[in-house]
Parts: sequence; C-alpha cells; structure tokens
Amino acid sequence: MAAQGFNTDFLAHPVQLPRLGEELREIAWDDGDPLHYEHFSLVMNRETKTAFYTAHNVDRKGLIQIRRSRWKIDPRVDIAYQAGASVYKNNDWDRGHMVRRAAITWGTRAEASQANRDSFFYTNANLQHAKFNQDEWLELENWLLEDPELGDKLSVFTGPINTINDQPYRGTYIPSAFWKVIVFTKNGELQCRAFLMKQSEFWDDQNGKHALNLENYQVSLTQISELTDLYFEQALYEANPMFYSPNNYTDANDIQTPEMRPIESPTDIIETRGDYFDIVQDLWDGDETGFSVTRMKDGRWINEHADIKLREQGNRKPKHRDFAQFSLFEDVNTDKLATLPTYQSLKALIDNYNLVQSKKEGYTAEELQEIDTFLDACFARNQGDQPSLMEQVYQYAIAETAKGGLGYAATKQTDLPFSSDTFGANQCVDFTSLETFKASVKNMWFGLYTNYYSSPTHDCSGFEHVFLGEFKKQGAQYQVGGYHCWVKFYWDEQNGIDGKTDLNYLGSFYDGPEGQLNTDVATLSMRWRVGNKTAHKSKGGFFVGISPECLLAIGTLATIESYKNDVDPLSFFNGEAKRRVAINGWRYDLVVYRETAQDKSRGMHIRSFFPVLKNRDDSKPLLDPHSNPDVVLFEEGDVAISSALPNPVGAGDRNEWVAIRNDSPGLLDVTGWQVKTKSGTTTLRQRLVLSPGREHKVIVRAGGGGAALSNKGTWIELHDAQGTVVSKVEYKALSRSAEGQVLTFS
Repeated sequence: MAAQGFNTDFLAHPVQLPRLGEELREIAWDDGDPLHYEHFSLVMNRETKTAFYTAHNVDRKGLIQIRRSRWKIDPRVDIAYQAGASVYKNNDWDRGHMVRRAAITWGTRAEASQANRDSFFYTNANLQHAKFNQDEWLELENWLLEDPELGDKLSVFTGPINTINDQPYRGTYIPSAFWKVIVFTKNGELQCRAFLMKQSEFWDDQNGKHALNLENYQVSLTQISELTDLYFEQALYEANPMFYSPNNYTDANDIQTPEMRPIESPTDIIETRGDYFDIVQDLWDGDETGFSVTRMKDGRWINEHADIKLREQGNRKPKHRDFAQFSLFEDVNTDKLATLPTYQSLKALIDNYNLVQSKKEGYTAEELQEIDTFLDACFARNQGDQPSLMEQVYQYAIAETAKGGLGYAATKQTDLPFSSDTFGANQCVDFTSLETFKASVKNMWFGLYTNYYSSPTHDCSGFEHVFLGEFKKQGAQYQVGGYHCWVKFYWDEQNGIDGKTDLNYLGSFYDGPEGQLNTDVATLSMRWRVGNKTAHKSKGGFFVGISPECLLAIGTLATIESYKNDVDPLSFFNGEAKRRVAINGWRYDLVVYRETAQDKSRGMHIRSFFPVLKNRDDSKPLLDPHSNPDVVLFEEGDVAISSALPNPVGAGDRNEWVAIRNDSPGLLDVTGWQVKTKSGTTTLRQRLVLSPGREHKVIVRAGGGGAALSNKGTWIELHDAQGTVVSKVEYKALSRSAEGQVLTFS
C-alpha cells in the first residue's frame, strides 16, 4: 500500500502543507507536487537537489525504537535532481535528516519500520555541519520529542534557508541556515513555535578553530516566509507567539512581522505574546500630550485641524545649500503648547547649559529644582490615574521575560553604573522602586560626565545633547551636535526663548521618496546661529509631535535595552545599539549611544539618542532573503534611473544596462552624462536628446573602467555634464535565480 504521507487532519485542528512562492514553483521537481512517505511528505528543489521543506506527523505515545537503515536514492526523482552519496563522502558535512527518523517511527511495527526506511532516502537529507547536526540542532529536536508541554501529537515542518551566501558544493549548495516549525494543540487551542539556526559561521571556520556562537533563534512564522518564499495557512501565523508589527506584505495577508529571540535552552522559549510585545507602539499610542501632525498634498493640508502643519521642502541632501523657502513648522497649536506642564518645564531648562560642547557644565540649586519639576511632570500619572509612560517603562524593565519584559530584578543593578558623581558617588541604575528608578532616570539624562579623559571636563549630558543640541568645534567651524527634539526646533524657528536665535531650515531628504509621506519624523539639514556663533548640521532628525515625556520614555527604554544587548544580544537590536522598531506602520532604527568610561566600558549616562527612518517595508531578516533584492531610490533630478539589468541571461557582463528616463516637461540633452557604479564609469558619448517621458538604455560593459553592475549589489549614480549627481539608486545582492531579472526603481 502506498504511503499516505503527511496527514493534514492529524491534529484536532487541520494543518495544511505550505504553499510555494512563484519563484520556487519554477524550480520545483514535478511542478511542486509533494512526494509522500510513511508519516511524512516533502517537495524537492531541482536547483539545490534537496527538499524545499519536509512535513511530518509525530505521535509521541506510539514511538518505537527501530534499528537504523541505509541511505539510498529515491527512484521516483530523476537522479540528476537529488544529492546522492558522493555529496557527503569524506568531509565534515553530515547527511542531516530533515525528518528525524526517531520522530516518525510510530504506529504499528510495520508502519514504524517503513517510516524508518523512508527517512533514509537522500531526498530527506541536507548538508549540515557535523557540529551543527550533532549538537545545537539535535538539542532542539530532543526538546520536540521530550517536552511534556507540547502534548502527544505534533505536526512538524523543516527545511533549509537558501540565500545568496550559500556555498556551492559538489553540484549542490550548503544552506546558510535551517528552520523548523512545530504545530500542536494545548487546551484545545492551536499552537505554533518557529525556530531558525544559522550554520554560515562555518564558512570561515570549518575546522572549528574558533569558538562559534551557533544560537538557535525563536522567530515568527512570517520570518520563515520572508526567508524561504513558503507560505503557511493563516491560522499558524496567528498561533505563533513571536509577533512584531505590520508592514505592507503582512497587512495584505493580515499577519504581523517578526521578532526574533536567541534561545539557549527550552526555558528561553516564548509561549505567549506577553504583555510587552509592542512596547514602543504602546508608548506612542499612550502619549496623551502628543501633537497631531499633517502635511501638504496637492497644495492643501490633509488635515486642517491638526496641531502641527509640517511643511517639508526639498528632496535631496542640501549640504550647505538652502532648498527651503518656508519654515519647517508652518503652524503649531500654541494654545495647547502653553498649557502642558512637560513642555513648559522643558522650556525652563533650555538656558541651563553652555552652548559649546567643551565648556564645563554645572547646576545651581534653582536649575536642580527645574530638573526635578520636569521629571515630576514626566512621571506624573495620566488622566484617570493611569500609569505614566515612564512608569510603563519601569514595569517593562522589571517584568518577567516570560511576560515579554526585560526581567531585571527590582534591586540596584551594580552592573549598570554611572561614571560621574553629579548626584552622588558610585551610583547605578536602581529598580528597587519607581522612585529609585526616577532617580536613575535623572542620572541617566542629567548626570554630567566626560568621554575625554585626557582633560576630564564634565561637559556632557544626555538631556542637553538630545533635547537641546549643542555646538561642537570641528577645526575652525562649528557643527550642530544632537538636537533631536521637535519642539526645541519650533521654538528656535521662532527666534528662540531669548529672541536671539536664528535657525535656518535648509530642507528635508530621505533615503527613499516615500519618506516625505511620513509625518511622524523629520530628516533634514539645518543652520543654527546663536549670537556670533554659527553651526551647521548636514543630516539630523527627530520625531515630530511626540511629547517630551514620550521622547524621554522611549529613549530610556532603548538605553536600558542597549545594555542587555551588550551582554545578552536581543533580537530586535541590529549592531551595537540600534533597536529596530515599527511605529504606525513605518520602520525605524532607534540609535542609542552611551557614555564611554575611562576603562573603555560603557556606562549608563546617555550620550545620544535619535530615530533613523528606514521605510514602510524595511523588515530586516537575520539572513539575506531568498529572492527579490531590495532596491532603494534616491530621486534627485529631472532625469531618473528607472531600471537596470545586472545579471543578463548567460551573457556575463556584456549586456548589462541601466535605463534612464526624462521626467521633465521638456527636451533634455544628456550628451556627456555619466553612469557610475563602484566598478567604474560609462559616459554617454554620442549625442542624445530625450523627449519628455522617454527612456534610454545605457549599456554598461565591464572592462576599461565601465560601470559594471555587481550581482553582490551596488549603487548606481547618474551625473550630468557638470558632474552633479542627478539620480542615485541602490540594490542589494541578487539571488542565484535572478538571472535575467530587471530591477525597477521608479
């Protein structure tokens, strides 16, 4: 009797096989129809000669021990499309079972024996490093079979993550990572847990000469879909406790994007979404004294009744030029501004600091009282005696990790010290109570410190740098340091609190044109003059409309989390101190810098904190995606780079091209213009005049300094005859299946 394969009705809730994305179907064996075995099924990839995924059922009560079988070719699959014995001989790479044989040897003795034999078809194998297969991955599989919380019956999906960084090997590819999805029921409810483990560290260390950090990651199911181009049924996305926040793809599919969490043992595995899975969005939504913001569209304000009318101008980096005819803040609700205590207590702090960064700072008794007044306002409970934003940050810090919190004990944290003695010697972050936390926040933002111990002048504070801005000497000129508070910018546009400030907004610019559609943040260039001193900031920015207490709360949260990132990397950090976050459907990096102590360690005084707008769909997975390279458009002039062909079919670099388009209303002579990439320059030497809307393909051959298009990704610039950058685009690395793919930029 033929094997029935994966049973979709095995659990109380039916569970279907995943669907292959369009690109996967093109390279699937037998049009993507599953191959069925005893208790499991799989779909083969003709390109890698291994499975896209496997799916198996586990009945833990009925498991039987069966002696191992021998590996063999499946006669149903053309031998040219399965990786056989020759791939695995005499190397460090195991024939890693995608379906573990010990998980499917259940049922009658005959069924268990057949499942055992079927698990040894090469279609069920993949290249896993011996240390990976026999250590960390094995630990995850043991948890699957042994944890009583998972119940007796499970459905399990497993597969490789194939990326552009896979290593070619003996006619196939060594995957960069593997994933596993476990589905079960608990108290009648469908449950889903998803995991990912990289093995790409072995590319540089195949002999294990260095200590490798091969962590398992618990991830959302969306992360698996983004990396593999496999799509599961809706119920599984909803049943996974690892959730983040929406983007365009997940909005369309009514699911959410991923959070990832390193796990070292089963006790680290998240079972529920927890109370704090969307803490930054919760703080934003709870900002009762924030200001609503609108922008212009087609010459009219979208919301005439908004508190702030934001008039962003320009679309490319101004450098020292002025692209803004009007002020950034066309109008602000000054009546509201005058009645809110945190804004007014913030204004009282502005004149407490020296403008120039290197000047020594100190506080008078009156200034210390002004600091306390500001913090009292920020910590005050909201209407209806609801917890303040700062109290919510405190509760998040001390909440158990199982509930989504940071898990700090409600005690003094001596590992989180402050370097200066502004508010007492040997101070550290103290979570003993809300009041001690408030004192720690005071030290974090207002403690005076130095990062320059050759001449240790206490000239720094996080509050001054972030909320107010300061002048930094750069040679003979000044640059603006910090300055990430919208209301301070508005006051300075109104000539400052002393009537002597001259702030010139030079224009806004974003990495992509859609940034102009976001009213929650401003990215801009500015010139700031106070008295006889003038400073320039070529690129800066801030959240718009956010209250002082919300800025303080989010900055404090990110700072506390950044310490966790130092010692126990959190998945939502990218790099040293960047927290990836989504607010109102837009992606940001919250960038945190903490003080550098004399011994080069990092203390808890804030050095800087600011947001960097990414885009609406900037979901950055742990590994590069399987296909569809990211493209970024920096549109700056009347001629745009509209598309490109980096990887012509079978033609090497000979037929690569870049298309340019005239977006102006008149004729444009582009003779002598140049297309540039990292590889070189291609000049349009023959006379060429473009009519409105017309496109022209520029062949950019490699060799002789030509502007070749790298398959590993590059930027492309279009320069006019005077050398000015008219348009610039960028694309990330291409997948192996991208041959002949045209990249569209506009």
